Amino acid sequence: MTEMKYIKINALKSSRAFKTLIYLFSAILIVSSCKHEPLIPLSTNVNNNGNDTTGVNGGNGLPCSPDSIYFQQQILPFLISSCAKIGCHDAITHAEGVVMDSYTNVMNTSNVTPFNVNNSQLYHVITDNDPGDRMPPPGENPLTQAQINLISEWISQGALNLVCDEDLGPCDSTSMSYLADVKPIIQNKCVGCHAAANSSNGFVNLSGYNGTHAIAVSGSLVGSITHNPSYSAMPKSGPMISNCEIGKIRNWVLEGALNN
Repeated sequence: MTEMKYIKINALKSSRAFKTLIYLFSAILIVSSCKHEPLIPLSTNVNNNGNDTTGVNGGNGLPCSPDSIYFQQQILPFLISSCAKIGCHDAITHAEGVVMDSYTNVMNTSNVTPFNVNNSQLYHVITDNDPGDRMPPPGENPLTQAQINLISEWISQGALNLVCDEDLGPCDSTSMSYLADVKPIIQNKCVGCHAAANSSNGFVNLSGYNGTHAIAVSGSLVGSITHNPSYSAMPKSGPMISNCEIGKIRNWVLEGALNN
């Protein structure tokens, strides 16, 4: 009787262990089938100096809302790329006393009036019809209408220093399109420095598909945005782009860097 009891107990244990293995295997299959993860695992957003580059306190753990304009994620990257450059509005040159490399400097030197677009000099200089007064000046890559609209909406919302964590929301980084997924990231965070009009960008032109494709297939694009020590970290003066954005660009490259 004792021997039969042990046999029953061992059989029960084996049955439970088998069920546990089945549950674990099923969970692995479910997780691995999720489309919202890059094909290659990404490291945390830490630059070569060991500093967190995801924004203020990594976005304070807050997801981005489509109803708010986030200065750190949406405005500052293209201000740094297009305006806070050597010879223009970086901390060293500070042309006309204007520095546009941080929220504090933008607010202190660019004459921004919260909630009042018409009384904000920053908005006027990026929409001025006189080429002699408009910024960026002739010869530089102009801001897009979408970027101008973002600044207008940001001022209308109070010109706040809002920050969010872009990696908290859903991120589908599979089947990437150059026009829909990659070009908007490049436009907002790279083209201000890397356009045909600029000569101080290492002759890297990312304003169109051909230039972007050449850098992508060489490995330099992914190497730079992931801050690989073998490449020059980009954006050069701005925060590292989000893991989601890196995943989109990297997977577009892995999928053939197509002009789609």
